[in-house]
Order: sequence, then structure tokens, then C-alpha cells
Amino acid sequence: MIKGNSYILVFSMAVLLTIVLVSTTPIIIKTLLAFITIAFVFPVIRKLMFKDKFRKIKVACYSSVTFTIGLFLVSIFEAPSFKWDGDFLIIMVVLFYSLLGNFLYGLPVSLIAEFISMKFSNIRFWISGFIHIGFGLATYFIDPGGLFISAVICSIIFFALDEITKLYSTSY
Repeated sequence: MIKGNSYILVFSMAVLLTIVLVSTTPIIIKTLLAFITIAFVFPVIRKLMFKDKFRKIKVACYSSVTFTIGLFLVSIFEAPSFKWDGDFLIIMVVLFYSLLGNFLYGLPVSLIAEFISMKFSNIRFWISGFIHIGFGLATYFIDPGGLFISAVICSIIFFALDEITKLYSTSY
């Protein structure tokens, strides 16, 4: 699990887990954050996360920005009176929550999808897409309203950008 000189990793995880456990965050989010933190103990997770020059982390950022820009463009066409005062703040809030969702929910799902789909080389694309979109659809059970639709859109964007960057990174 932990090899060699990994004191910084252990100390960072201990600090993060302490902050999470002491905070007033709801228990389900505390549990999710604790699992994600503990997952970094395993070298396989770290290797998948940081391979190809942080490809998964970049995809999470790109998909959040793409979702936010898309939502902004749809809102402009729907109501063209854009005000920099309040509307810009709304855009930043949407970007923040999409980043939060993609990092806390999208990245682990993408790692699971890659881990499972690597075993099926001939149908890897379809299995990975099914897992990404399936977990996006699973948010219906958490919030059947607005979060569900946004999560499905983000999962489709995340999957598409992940496949594009994977194709681009293997060609060089």
C-alpha cells in the first residue's frame, strides 16, 4: 500500500480526514470524502489518476467549463438581457458546483469505468460510456429535479472529453 518515503501523503490524508470528520458537513458527504481520501492510499488509484499528465483531472476541469459555458449560452438565447452584476455570479456558482460534482462524483466514476472497461478491449468504449452515463442517471435517486438533468449532461460531456483526450494522448 504505502511504500518508501510517503510521510507527506499520510500526513495530508490524516489532516484532510480530520477536517472532514470535524466539520458540520452532512454525513453522506463526509463518507464520500473519506472514501475518496482513503482511495489515494492505493497505488493503483494514484496511478490511474495521475497518468497521461493528469488527464482525468484535466477532463474534470474541461467538462465543468464546457457545461458552464453551454448553460450560459442557453440562458443567453433564452433571455438575452445579460447583466454582469448578478448573472456573472450565477455563472461562477454553476462553475463551482459543476467542478465540485465532477471532482467528487465524476472522477471516481471515471476511474471505476476505466478500471472495469480495461478488461473488455473489444467493447471498452461502450462499457465505459454505459458506466459514465449510468452513474449520471443514478443521481435521479438523490435529486429527481434539476440535479438529475445536470448530472446526466455532465456525465455525457465527461465521457466524451475523456475519450477524446484518451485518443489524443495515445496518438503521441
